[in-house]
Amino acid sequence: MKKLATAVVFTLTFSITFAQLDKGISDLFEEVGNRPGAIIGVFEKGKIEFQKAYGLANLDYNIPITSKTVFDVGSVAKQFTAACIFLLEQQGKLSIDDPIQKYLPEMPVFQEEIVTIRHLINHTSGLRDYIEIMAYAGIPFENIFTEKMGLDIMTRQKERNFLPGQQFMYNNGGYLLLGIIVRRASGISIATFAEEYLFKPLGMKSSFILENPNRIVKNSATGYTPVSDSTYQKKHFYNFALGGDGQVYTTLQDLLLWDNNFYNKKIGGQALFDRQHERGVLNNGEIIEYGGGLFIQENKGYQVVQHTGSWGGFRTVFWRLPSLKRTLVVLANTPDFLNGPKFLELLDLMVAEKKGKQKTKEVDSVKTKTKLTPQQLQKYIGLFAVKEQPQLRLQSRIVNDTLSITQLWDGQEYQLIPSSENDFFRKDRPMVKCSFDKETGTPIIVNEIFEVWQTEKVDAFLPTVNLEEYIGDYYSVEADVSYSIQVLEKQLVVMRNNKKIKTLFPVSKDVFGNQIQGYQFTRESGKISGFLIQDRRVRNLKFTKKEHV
Repeated sequence: MKKLATAVVFTLTFSITFAQLDKGISDLFEEVGNRPGAIIGVFEKGKIEFQKAYGLANLDYNIPITSKTVFDVGSVAKQFTAACIFLLEQQGKLSIDDPIQKYLPEMPVFQEEIVTIRHLINHTSGLRDYIEIMAYAGIPFENIFTEKMGLDIMTRQKERNFLPGQQFMYNNGGYLLLGIIVRRASGISIATFAEEYLFKPLGMKSSFILENPNRIVKNSATGYTPVSDSTYQKKHFYNFALGGDGQVYTTLQDLLLWDNNFYNKKIGGQALFDRQHERGVLNNGEIIEYGGGLFIQENKGYQVVQHTGSWGGFRTVFWRLPSLKRTLVVLANTPDFLNGPKFLELLDLMVAEKKGKQKTKEVDSVKTKTKLTPQQLQKYIGLFAVKEQPQLRLQSRIVNDTLSITQLWDGQEYQLIPSSENDFFRKDRPMVKCSFDKETGTPIIVNEIFEVWQTEKVDAFLPTVNLEEYIGDYYSVEADVSYSIQVLEKQLVVMRNNKKIKTLFPVSKDVFGNQIQGYQFTRESGKISGFLIQDRRVRNLKFTKKEHV
């Protein structure tokens, strides 16, 4: 599915005022009192035109959140990492088309395939994500974790997810490698490089990349996660002492300075701007929505340049409308502050009603509703399996003359609104797109952030499996961990270190699932020989059955 570049220029008079914005946000978010919360800021034309803080930065001492509070911004850090790489390119110390082994000779080469720095930047490398492997290995996220440990996981992999450049798959591991490349190409750590070439020149005095887990961070927010409706516990990973995929700490005020650089180009000039907005291209010529640490998309006729972050108890939104010179920032220290519906309503507030007319019409895919009859929708009804993730199945049906999809792995159901005969968007999340093949009726679903689901039509599966044949002990070299598959109360369960970690449910022949994770069992001479784990960022993680003598 092609996702073409979108550039929209408007001459508008906006009916919205910041007093109205204050009211709109106040209607969405109630005062949270003695709980963690967030600061919401709106930048326009180089200034903070609106800001409002909710809740506490620290529950131990009842310290309120302010515009100077320092937050861990999670994956919003990736645009800073990409900027460091592009500045090194300007300095002549690397090319983004260099093979990664030029700087990372310990990284394996799969079937003589070349993975470049550009592949890492665009999440098209095909390499596996070290954070996912950590989870499978049972490594606690509270442990001290270093750059070397992450690199060891990446170098231990015997396979990749897909051919370099074949598809987009969001990958923290790729950005960890970029952080290491910065150090090896420049001779200094990414934290030092970012301080010298980004933060200090822009005056971002409260911003840094965490490399010392014992560092004292003044005015910092602590990350929290809810335990109940009124109680919280700390969830703050100071222990990840590395840069690249995250670990940037910053403030609302400093993010204004960073946002302004996209307009005044003080650091890196037009060349840096162009690199960060250069969207990746797949081997088949398809243009993806990811550039230099940024998603470049379209929403309601406007180009949107954005990235979100989620790490520990922190949630971050950095969402820019270049044609309006308006940016929304949300820095939260608890995940329950900003749920999906509130997020969408908040985004709606950023786009005022238009009283003028478009000067140019360059919108490639503005979603407009199209009326389709139940007879026209009928050909899109069926049961579909996501390719490469056989544990994920979708059921489409017609409900009240509207096409509806149910995700069978989690029971989530949503309506699809047609924008053409075979193109749809999700009613509650319009940036999720779905296109049905006109001949086969199979859908391709494009998530707004992370992945594209190619599907195939399948028959219903009636489980009549003999669970006992899957029982056994299994080992993965790549995750360096052993699992035990057992049957408890007539269900297949996964044990690690004598603790149950998963209950598996039959999906199809030799395929079991639990939410988004899949266990695809393999056979030799008809007998179970192992299984492959499939999930959103790891394909074919191999476990081999141990032979007991």
